[in-house]
Amino acid sequence: MSELVLSNARLPDGRIADISIDQGIITHIGSSGHGERVINCRNRLCIPAATDMHVHMRDGSQAAKETWKTGTQAAAAGGVATVVDQPNTIPPMDTVENFLERAALASKESFCHFGINGSVTEHADIAGLAKAGVLAFGEMFAAPSSYGSALPAEVIRDSLKTIANQNMLVTVHAEEVILGEIHSLAEHSRSRPISGEIETIRLVQNLAPTHAQLHICHVSGAEAFETIKGSFEVAPHHLFLSYEDTDPENTFWKMNPPLRSKKERLHLIQNFAKIPVIASDHAPHTIQEKSQPFSASAPSGVPGVETMLPLLMNAVTQRTITLNDVIEKTVTNPCRILGISAPSLSPGSRADLAVYVDIPTKITGEALHSKCGWTPYEGMSGLFPATTVIGGIPAWHDGEFTHGGGQMWKNTQKAQLRRKE
Repeated sequence: MSELVLSNARLPDGRIADISIDQGIITHIGSSGHGERVINCRNRLCIPAATDMHVHMRDGSQAAKETWKTGTQAAAAGGVATVVDQPNTIPPMDTVENFLERAALASKESFCHFGINGSVTEHADIAGLAKAGVLAFGEMFAAPSSYGSALPAEVIRDSLKTIANQNMLVTVHAEEVILGEIHSLAEHSRSRPISGEIETIRLVQNLAPTHAQLHICHVSGAEAFETIKGSFEVAPHHLFLSYEDTDPENTFWKMNPPLRSKKERLHLIQNFAKIPVIASDHAPHTIQEKSQPFSASAPSGVPGVETMLPLLMNAVTQRTITLNDVIEKTVTNPCRILGISAPSLSPGSRADLAVYVDIPTKITGEALHSKCGWTPYEGMSGLFPATTVIGGIPAWHDGEFTHGGGQMWKNTQKAQLRRKE
């Protein structure tokens, strides 16, 4: 008797099958026997759950924005099984002590798998953090953003060399900022242009040693793709939102890199096939914070971990992208880049699975689970999962959460995990 059976699940190839799960692993796909718990999927589509390699889980002194509990519940409700937390936290992840404290909190509170990245700063204990188990380093700030200051070129060069010698991945926030006051989304876009992203990517790549493993965060313009020598990601807000589509001073649509024009957004979509990874850059702020004046007070960043997959899966239903696209860019490639095993629909795989409803629904901040309580995608359509299994546990099912399936991904465990799975 299996611990869990997902009965009548529709696989990506169209087959209807039962998925048997024991001790967090898929043991059989086909006709099943009895299960201690059986969830009838009602012929709904079942795919591997996603890995979001760029989130900001906040907590601690920023708990009003988000906590590990609320942020990972949002992830599970959005079909995401693994989140990777960025290190521009308060306090920053620049010491082993800070990292271990955050890892202990996340281990206690998280409803999904997680990794924590180490800071890249002038005084960060890179060797100590690597030994302690950070999953990767960065996002390293080559331009300023919320809770992150731009690093001098010599610090970037020295840090990249040290990280490369640890044989670890470093992720990069690459922008160029033109000084001056900004009062609208269009001005914000002009102050952080795509051309500046390209120049900063080139700068970082020129400063990096040849054996460095670089991943460029949230690329906002397709013009940058050919410049990038390593891997990169694109955020859903740059695919689905344009600054012309809202009030010019809408601070709730303010993020770094900024939203682009509709023309630039469509160019990004036209080059969708070239994008290796979609990552949410989930960066929640409170409604009160985002309601401040645009010019300098309103922080940059938007929530997105719960809506990333629903937006993409809705695009699948509209036949603008394929299901293979979604799995490749949110499951296979992120796990490969991070060095962790990707879940799959096959016996022996880790049981990280999402079962999607048949009909899209309207996205509303009220219905989502992030503590910040709002979304830039209000009123748009999303195809949400009815069930998300994480580590063999139905972490999200029919509107209820269950804790206990998640684990922490550590750099020091990656080879061991690959052998095990």
